[in-house]
Order: sequence, then structure tokens, then C-alpha cells
Amino acid sequence: MNIHAGNQETFKSNQFVHDFRQASPYIHHLNGKTLVLAISSHVLVSDKLAALAADILLLTSLGMRLVLIHGCSQYIQAIAGSDTAISIDENPVTDNAALELVKQASGIARFNLEAALSMIPTQVMDHSTPNLRIAAGNFLRAKPLGVINGTDMGYSGCVRKVDSAAIEERLAHNQLVLISPIGHSLSGQSYRLQVNEVAQAVAEAISAEKLIFLGTQQGLQDEQQQTISELNCVEIASLLAQNTGSRRQTELLQTAAHVLEHGVQRVHVLSGLQDGSLLQELFTREGSGTAMAKAPFMRIRPAANKDIGDILQLIAPLEAAGILLPRDSEYMENHIHEFSVLEQDCYVYGCVALHVYPEANAGELACLIVSPNARARGYGELLLTHVIKQAQQLQLKELFALSTHTGDWFVERGFISARLEQLPSERQQQYTNNKRQSKIFCRQL
Repeated sequence: MNIHAGNQETFKSNQFVHDFRQASPYIHHLNGKTLVLAISSHVLVSDKLAALAADILLLTSLGMRLVLIHGCSQYIQAIAGSDTAISIDENPVTDNAALELVKQASGIARFNLEAALSMIPTQVMDHSTPNLRIAAGNFLRAKPLGVINGTDMGYSGCVRKVDSAAIEERLAHNQLVLISPIGHSLSGQSYRLQVNEVAQAVAEAISAEKLIFLGTQQGLQDEQQQTISELNCVEIASLLAQNTGSRRQTELLQTAAHVLEHGVQRVHVLSGLQDGSLLQELFTREGSGTAMAKAPFMRIRPAANKDIGDILQLIAPLEAAGILLPRDSEYMENHIHEFSVLEQDCYVYGCVALHVYPEANAGELACLIVSPNARARGYGELLLTHVIKQAQQLQLKELFALSTHTGDWFVERGFISARLEQLPSERQQQYTNNKRQSKIFCRQL
């Protein structure tokens, strides 16, 4: 018997269960949501395209509605050579020859992406499953940039209007929408558009949940060239004010700042050259690139019935250890209005309850729990501060807490030891009945 191999299989099984459970809140949250993916042409010409396409198909099977916007600069290079490609990329003026190259390159990029998305992954057992339906068309109305500082910009244009109704119609019929960086004017003229601008305009027009940029870098970087995992709008503004990043990073920050102020919930920047980066970014707590949001990712909010399962899961180990009294689903349903949860990007990391005793003008801080996965983040302090503010808003005079194991933690935060007779009479009776002999701590508000 190979005991080592058996241990490995057990580890892999446990790891799978752990990972799947970790992903489930994100899968549930993103079901039915619209995601806009802006894919660099560097990714499209790489050997990672097939794996990325398989991951995109997986997202659609999980109920996500996808809009894909592709670049084409690498295809221009393949058609015309590197010097011409660099010239077109860096020159804001688009003449007729450059426009024709953009059209050719966009066509190749589009059909290569369609081909990759038409493959049936080897993991799919039923090969009679119909291909994902892809919708492409004239979703963008464009207008010329015109003359800027005395220079005619030629066929360089900007987005005039996004046909959001047409996009929504395709998404409602479970189609993936594919958009090229070319738009057409009312007179029938085509104009070259910037992928960033197209992604921004489309994400805003359809109120996308997420705008995701898949490029060559793992994410945005700080001054030490380390990947920044999370940013909110205040931090984005600070980075833009410093003006120390690359031109590409500045463009991404500007785009993120704009769309986050116009209804898009998240912007992500990650590497499309890293296998599985899209899944890791969407379905794990750690992510794989940079995630940006309007407000801080962490928030404390009133608990709702949908949080009962998460709260009971936090409580269970402490109940088993005898640190907390047992609480079942019925108890939680009757008392959920007393609870608050600390949530970070769809995942509940902590909870706390405030029980109010109006006749004594006092409150009890109870069930303060932080997940073992987040113990070093200061979340316990944040939950304590939250309850203190709640109690002050209710104009309570004192806050007390009962504990069998964490008394020092409360003392270090301004609580002092108290006697049983200092508790509200109702709570004294409960204390006597449960026979836990918890230590009592009190803090004046």
C-alpha cells in the first residue's frame, strides 16, 4: 500500500473542496452579471489564447454575460512589419493607408478569437453541445476627432454612441458580444478607435458589473515595481497626482477612475499571458492582478437573512471549543437584526452583535468573531469600533461584554472588570442560567 500517494490524494481532495467553497460566493454573486473584457492583441497572438478562450466559455456556462473588445496592433505588425505597427500605434493621426491596415488587422483578430471561442474544451463530455453564439456588428457609432491644434486627425475617431439596446438584446439571448476597435459614422465612414475608450464607453453604457483589462502585465505596479492588489478611487487619484507610472498605467488609472464614477462596480487589470489569471482574479480572495473599486473593498453592514449561513459557519468552531454558546438557525432568524457583518468583496470575514437593554440604557457586545483567514488585518478593532458607534447613536450609557477566553483583549481596549449585579436584570438571569461563569467587562460611553 502506497501511504504517501494516499496522503497526496487526500490533500488534493481537501484542497479542491476548500477552493470550491471559497469560489462559491463569487460564482453566486456574478451569476447574471455583465462583464466587459478588453483583450490585448499580445494575448491573442500568444499560445495562451486557447486556455483563455476555455476560461471565457466557463464564465458563460456559469451564467455570466460577456462583452469582449479586442486590440489589433500585433496583427498590424504581422501584416505590415514592426516599424509600421509602431508608427500607427504612436501616431494619433490615421490616414487612409493606416485605416485599411486597422481594418485588416481587426478582421484577423476577430476571426481568430471567434475560432478560439468555437472550440469545445476536451473536458466537455458531450461534444454535441452547440457552440457559443457570438454576436458582432455595428454596435458603435463614431465621429471624427477632427482638427486638433491645427492637425487634421484623419480617420482617428471617438465613440459617439454605444447601441446599448442592441448589446443588451444579444446578451439576453445568451450570446457573447464581440466588438472591434472600429466605429462608423452616420455618413458611413469608418474610424479607428482606441481600445481603452471603447471599453470605457461600452462598460458605462450597459452598466457592466466589471471592466477587465487582459494585457501583458500582472497588474498595476507601485514605485517598487510590486503589483498593487487593490485600489479605491481615493488611492487612484493619489497615484494619478504622483504621475510616476508608465503612460499605459496612467491610461488604465484614468479609465478606471471614470467608469467607477459612472456605475461600473469593479475594474480589474491582469495578465492574459498567465494561465488561469482570469479565474483566479474572479473566484479567489487573493486574486491575480489589480482590482479597483469606488469605495474601499471592505465594509461593515447590517446582516441580512442571506448571511445566516456565513455567520453560523464563523460561529461553529468556537461553539465546538466551548467559547461561544450554541446558536441555531432559528435563533439567528429571530436575532439577525442585531448582527452586523464585515464583508470584503462578497466574502464575510467577521460578525458582531449588539443586544440592547432599553430599561438599563445599556448594550451588550456579543459574538465578535473574525475568520482565521483574516486575523491579522485589524478587523476585530473595526467591528468593535462599529458597535461602539452604534451604541452611541442609540444614546446608550454603557457597553458590556462577557468572555471566557478573551478578557485581556477587551481590557486593552478600554473595558474594565464588572460585577454580575452591574448587568441588566434580564441579562443577570441569563448569566445565572447558563452557568458558564464568564468574566464581565464594561465600558462607559
